[in-house]
Amino acid sequence: MEEQHLEKLKNKLKEVSTVLSADCCIFRVPKRLREGNEKAYTPQVVSIGPLHHGEKGLESIEEHKILYVKDFLERTKVSIDDCFNTLKQWEEKIRGYYAVTIDYNENELVEIIMVDGIFTLEVLLRGSFETLQKKNDRIFGKPLMHRDIIYDMLLLENQIPFFVLEYLLSLAYATSFFPMEHDTAHVTGLPLIKLTHSFFKDRVYIRPLDEIICKLGQYSESRRILHFVDFVLKCHRPPPFDPPPKSKLQTLTIPSATELHQAGVKFEMVKDKNFFDIQFDNGILKIPQLKIRGSSEVFFRNLIAYEQCEFYDHYINDYIFIMDRLVDSAKDVELLLKKKILESKLSDKEKVATFISSLNSGPVVFSKKFYFTDLCEKLNAYYEVPWHNWKASLKHDYFSSPWAVLSIIAAAVLLVLTFVQTVCSVMY
Repeated sequence: MEEQHLEKLKNKLKEVSTVLSADCCIFRVPKRLREGNEKAYTPQVVSIGPLHHGEKGLESIEEHKILYVKDFLERTKVSIDDCFNTLKQWEEKIRGYYAVTIDYNENELVEIIMVDGIFTLEVLLRGSFETLQKKNDRIFGKPLMHRDIIYDMLLLENQIPFFVLEYLLSLAYATSFFPMEHDTAHVTGLPLIKLTHSFFKDRVYIRPLDEIICKLGQYSESRRILHFVDFVLKCHRPPPFDPPPKSKLQTLTIPSATELHQAGVKFEMVKDKNFFDIQFDNGILKIPQLKIRGSSEVFFRNLIAYEQCEFYDHYINDYIFIMDRLVDSAKDVELLLKKKILESKLSDKEKVATFISSLNSGPVVFSKKFYFTDLCEKLNAYYEVPWHNWKASLKHDYFSSPWAVLSIIAAAVLLVLTFVQTVCSVMY
């Protein structure tokens, strides 16, 4: 019996892969993060790629996938044999993109990737060109289905390699007409980048296309875009050749928005900025607007999960930490809504505060390399100066309205006149 166990162990050691692929970039979300909200990481309508393929509740869209594949092949005149065989040559590379063991054999995996890849590309194309949409289209004919598909396409576990989509688009490009310019710019895969940007831009806070193309051009070709979540994260990260400084965070505590306001800090919403660009100078805290909508939780949770699995940097993680410290209660939400720093579709202010707090329940703060250390130190230093609190209290209690100011002036004039009258009485 002991020899059998030992022999099994030896076989396992022979079979296990010795080195993770350098392309590994599609991960299972850690349990620590999933416990915050399982649904935020799990596809609700469609599986894309092998990790959730065939799961219960996702079967109804499979027939529609095949219809999309059929339409694509008929419209582009692409040979299904050629497409399948080309992808089969890349099977090992495709498998290496996933950080977990894929149980499907070679042909099964290639079929999943081909069907899901064509389906995904068709969603992008039909989202950009209404002429490709059909009357019986279950996705674009139903706005709620369309929205749910977008959410599922932003899940870390629901990705396929970007280079597969680039290959499929090249087939469509070579054999059919789309009203897109054939760019010769230096960014590889530019037509697909344009499609992706157009499809997601209203859901994931990304900057204008020209700015994104410039930023992506700074990445090496092999690491430019790996999948949709990677695309969104790279859109938000600072440029790779100009990273902002990081330093050790001395304390995890900073005043809330209300506390800072009571200490005299002025809040300003800034437009046309990356939402990392929070600045504090001369008593003014400038914060880019955060729009909280239906896709916000999926967006933030999956980017944080990708950051922590990839372990390259953690800008999104640090941003959520700062926002969670600023928003501690419904009063903080009310203040930031009034200043238009927050814009929310949630029904009440308490839910907004709870939502932001829930995003920070799973992530780990990397305090030795924190992005907002300088901001935290400035806010704490300002708040700890007693004069700032006294000045704010004086303004709040005695100069909060024109009538209060007039009352103070009248009282001061009366006091001066009384003093003059007293002096005159003594002298004469």
